[in-house]
Amino acid sequence: MKILLIDDHAILRAGLRRLLTDDLAAEVGEAADADEALVQLQREAWDVVLLDISLPGRSGLDLLPAIRSAYPAVRVIVLSSFGDQQFAVRALRDGAAAFLTKERAARELFDAIRTVMSGRRFITADLADQLASLVACDGPKVPHDTLSKREFEVLRLIASAKSPTDISTTLQISTKTVSTYRARILEKMGMSSNAELMQYAIRHALVD
Repeated sequence: MKILLIDDHAILRAGLRRLLTDDLAAEVGEAADADEALVQLQREAWDVVLLDISLPGRSGLDLLPAIRSAYPAVRVIVLSSFGDQQFAVRALRDGAAAFLTKERAARELFDAIRTVMSGRRFITADLADQLASLVACDGPKVPHDTLSKREFEVLRLIASAKSPTDISTTLQISTKTVSTYRARILEKMGMSSNAELMQYAIRHALVD
Protein backbone atom coordinates (compact mmCIF):
# COMPACT_ATOMS: atom_id res chain seq x y z
CA MET A 1 0.00 0.00 0.00
CA LYS A 2 1.27 3.47 -0.91
CA ILE A 3 0.11 6.37 1.23
CA LEU A 4 0.85 10.07 0.70
CA LEU A 5 0.76 12.35 3.77
CA ILE A 6 -0.09 15.98 3.00
CA ASP A 7 0.39 18.09 6.12
CA ASP A 8 2.54 21.10 6.95
CA HIS A 9 3.43 19.86 10.46
CA ALA A 10 6.64 17.82 10.23
CA ILE A 11 6.19 16.25 13.67
CA LEU A 12 2.71 14.99 12.82
CA ARG A 13 3.96 13.59 9.50
CA ALA A 14 6.79 11.80 11.30
CA GLY A 15 4.40 10.25 13.80
CA LEU A 16 1.95 9.10 11.15
CA ARG A 17 4.75 7.77 8.95
CA ARG A 18 6.00 5.59 11.81
CA LEU A 19 2.51 4.25 12.55
CA LEU A 20 1.79 3.49 8.91
CA THR A 21 5.11 1.83 8.17
CA ASP A 22 5.22 -0.18 11.41
CA ASP A 23 1.59 -1.32 11.60
CA LEU A 24 0.53 -1.42 7.94
CA ALA A 25 3.90 -1.96 6.25
CA ALA A 26 2.91 0.88 3.94
CA GLU A 27 5.20 2.83 1.64
CA VAL A 28 4.77 6.43 2.77
CA GLY A 29 5.46 9.71 0.97
CA GLU A 30 5.21 13.24 2.35
CA ALA A 31 4.24 16.72 1.18
CA ALA A 32 4.09 19.93 3.21
CA ASP A 33 1.80 21.93 0.92
CA ALA A 34 -0.36 21.72 -2.19
CA ASP A 35 2.47 22.29 -4.66
CA GLU A 36 4.58 19.49 -3.18
CA ALA A 37 1.52 17.24 -3.10
CA LEU A 38 0.80 17.74 -6.80
CA VAL A 39 4.40 16.94 -7.67
CA GLN A 40 4.22 13.71 -5.66
CA LEU A 41 0.89 12.76 -7.24
CA GLN A 42 2.27 13.32 -10.74
CA ARG A 43 5.46 11.42 -9.97
CA GLU A 44 3.98 8.24 -8.47
CA ALA A 45 0.73 6.29 -8.14
CA TRP A 46 -0.73 6.38 -4.63
CA ASP A 47 -3.47 4.27 -3.09
CA VAL A 48 -4.45 6.63 -0.27
CA VAL A 49 -3.91 10.32 0.43
CA LEU A 50 -4.13 11.68 3.97
CA LEU A 51 -4.99 15.33 3.42
CA ASP A 52 -4.90 18.07 6.04
CA ILE A 53 -7.42 20.88 5.59
CA SER A 54 -5.17 23.66 6.91
CA LEU A 55 -2.25 23.86 4.51
CA PRO A 56 -0.17 26.98 3.87
CA GLY A 57 -1.29 28.71 0.70
CA ARG A 58 -3.81 26.55 -1.13
CA SER A 59 -5.93 24.77 1.48
CA GLY A 60 -6.82 21.10 1.60
CA LEU A 61 -10.46 21.90 0.87
CA ASP A 62 -9.37 23.62 -2.34
CA LEU A 63 -6.90 20.86 -3.26
CA LEU A 64 -9.34 17.98 -2.71
CA PRO A 65 -11.48 18.45 -5.86
CA ALA A 66 -8.33 18.77 -7.97
CA ILE A 67 -7.00 15.47 -6.63
CA ARG A 68 -10.30 13.69 -7.17
CA SER A 69 -10.61 15.05 -10.71
CA ALA A 70 -7.08 14.21 -11.83
CA TYR A 71 -6.64 10.98 -9.83
CA PRO A 72 -10.10 9.41 -9.37
CA ALA A 73 -8.70 6.07 -8.21
CA VAL A 74 -6.95 7.63 -5.20
CA ARG A 75 -8.84 7.39 -1.91
CA VAL A 76 -8.62 10.65 0.02
CA ILE A 77 -8.97 10.72 3.80
CA VAL A 78 -9.33 14.27 5.10
CA LEU A 79 -7.78 15.12 8.47
CA SER A 80 -8.94 18.23 10.26
CA SER A 81 -8.34 20.13 13.48
CA PHE A 82 -11.90 21.40 13.15
CA GLY A 83 -14.91 19.43 14.34
CA ASP A 84 -17.54 21.54 12.59
CA GLN A 85 -19.81 19.29 10.54
CA GLN A 86 -19.68 21.75 7.65
CA PHE A 87 -16.03 20.87 7.00
CA ALA A 88 -17.02 17.19 6.86
CA VAL A 89 -19.99 17.86 4.58
CA ARG A 90 -17.90 19.89 2.16
CA ALA A 91 -15.10 17.32 2.14
CA LEU A 92 -17.42 14.35 1.58
CA ARG A 93 -19.35 16.25 -1.10
CA ASP A 94 -16.10 16.96 -2.95
CA GLY A 95 -15.10 13.29 -3.00
CA ALA A 96 -13.34 12.50 0.28
CA ALA A 97 -13.65 8.83 1.24
CA ALA A 98 -13.41 9.66 4.95
CA PHE A 99 -13.21 12.61 7.31
CA LEU A 100 -11.37 12.38 10.64
CA THR A 101 -10.58 14.97 13.28
CA LYS A 102 -6.93 14.86 14.26
CA GLU A 103 -7.71 14.26 17.92
CA ARG A 104 -9.38 10.97 16.99
CA ALA A 105 -7.33 10.04 13.95
CA ALA A 106 -4.89 7.78 15.81
CA ARG A 107 -7.73 5.55 17.05
CA GLU A 108 -9.69 5.45 13.83
CA LEU A 109 -7.14 5.89 11.05
CA PHE A 110 -6.37 2.22 10.42
CA ASP A 111 -10.06 1.33 10.29
CA ALA A 112 -10.61 4.23 7.88
CA ILE A 113 -7.75 3.14 5.61
CA ARG A 114 -8.96 -0.47 5.47
CA THR A 115 -12.52 0.67 4.77
CA VAL A 116 -11.66 3.07 1.94
CA MET A 117 -9.29 0.52 0.41
CA SER A 118 -12.27 -1.82 0.14
CA GLY A 119 -14.06 0.81 -1.93
CA ARG A 120 -16.38 2.12 0.78
CA ARG A 121 -16.59 5.40 2.65
CA PHE A 122 -15.67 5.55 6.31
CA ILE A 123 -18.01 7.59 8.53
CA THR A 124 -17.45 7.77 12.29
CA ALA A 125 -20.43 7.28 14.60
CA ASP A 126 -20.25 10.88 15.82
CA LEU A 127 -20.14 12.25 12.30
CA ALA A 128 -22.99 9.98 11.21
CA ASP A 129 -25.15 11.44 13.98
CA GLN A 130 -24.25 14.99 12.94
CA LEU A 131 -24.99 14.29 9.28
CA ALA A 132 -28.28 12.64 10.16
CA SER A 133 -29.29 15.74 12.11
CA LEU A 134 -28.27 17.94 9.21
CA VAL A 135 -30.28 15.93 6.69
CA ALA A 136 -33.28 15.88 9.02
CA CYS A 137 -32.96 19.66 9.40
CA ASP A 138 -33.16 19.38 13.19
CA GLY A 139 -29.73 20.87 13.74
CA PRO A 140 -29.07 24.60 14.07
CA LYS A 141 -28.48 26.45 10.83
CA VAL A 142 -25.54 28.83 10.67
CA PRO A 143 -24.86 31.66 8.20
CA HIS A 144 -21.78 30.06 6.61
CA ASP A 145 -23.96 27.14 5.46
CA THR A 146 -25.21 29.44 2.71
CA LEU A 147 -21.76 30.01 1.21
CA SER A 148 -20.44 28.28 -1.87
CA LYS A 149 -17.20 26.31 -1.62
CA ARG A 150 -15.14 29.21 -2.98
CA GLU A 151 -16.91 31.77 -0.81
CA PHE A 152 -16.20 29.58 2.21
CA GLU A 153 -12.50 29.49 1.29
CA VAL A 154 -12.40 33.27 0.93
CA LEU A 155 -14.14 33.67 4.28
CA ARG A 156 -11.50 31.54 6.00
CA LEU A 157 -8.68 33.47 4.35
CA ILE A 158 -10.19 36.84 5.31
CA ALA A 159 -10.62 35.54 8.85
CA SER A 160 -6.94 34.56 8.85
CA ALA A 161 -6.09 38.23 8.21
CA LYS A 162 -4.98 37.64 4.62
CA SER A 163 -4.97 40.68 2.33
CA PRO A 164 -6.85 40.69 -1.01
CA THR A 165 -3.51 40.29 -2.76
CA ASP A 166 -2.61 37.30 -0.58
CA ILE A 167 -5.99 35.72 -1.24
CA SER A 168 -5.76 36.27 -4.99
CA THR A 169 -2.33 34.62 -5.03
CA THR A 170 -3.42 31.67 -2.91
CA LEU A 171 -6.58 30.97 -4.90
CA GLN A 172 -5.14 32.07 -8.25
CA ILE A 173 -7.90 34.57 -8.91
CA SER A 174 -7.85 38.34 -9.47
CA THR A 175 -8.13 40.84 -6.64
CA LYS A 176 -11.32 42.09 -8.29
CA THR A 177 -12.78 38.61 -8.00
CA VAL A 178 -11.72 38.49 -4.36
CA SER A 179 -13.64 41.73 -3.77
CA THR A 180 -16.69 40.25 -5.49
CA TYR A 181 -16.56 37.16 -3.27
CA ARG A 182 -16.14 39.33 -0.18
CA ALA A 183 -19.21 41.37 -1.10
CA ARG A 184 -21.26 38.20 -1.62
CA ILE A 185 -20.08 36.77 1.71
CA LEU A 186 -20.99 39.94 3.61
CA GLU A 187 -24.40 40.04 1.97
CA LYS A 188 -25.21 36.37 2.58
CA MET A 189 -24.07 36.52 6.20
CA GLY A 190 -25.67 39.86 6.99
CA MET A 191 -22.40 41.50 7.98
CA SER A 192 -20.66 44.71 7.02
CA SER A 193 -16.93 44.37 7.78
CA ASN A 194 -13.94 42.04 7.83
CA ALA A 195 -13.81 42.43 11.61
CA GLU A 196 -17.27 40.88 11.90
CA LEU A 197 -16.23 38.03 9.62
CA MET A 198 -13.10 37.40 11.69
CA GLN A 199 -15.05 37.36 14.96
CA TYR A 200 -17.61 35.01 13.44
CA ALA A 201 -14.97 32.61 12.08
CA ILE A 202 -13.17 32.48 15.44
CA ARG A 203 -16.43 31.91 17.31
CA HIS A 204 -17.35 29.01 15.01
CA ALA A 205 -13.81 27.53 14.96
CA LEU A 206 -13.42 28.00 11.20
CA VAL A 207 -9.77 29.07 11.49
CA ASP A 208 -6.80 27.93 13.57
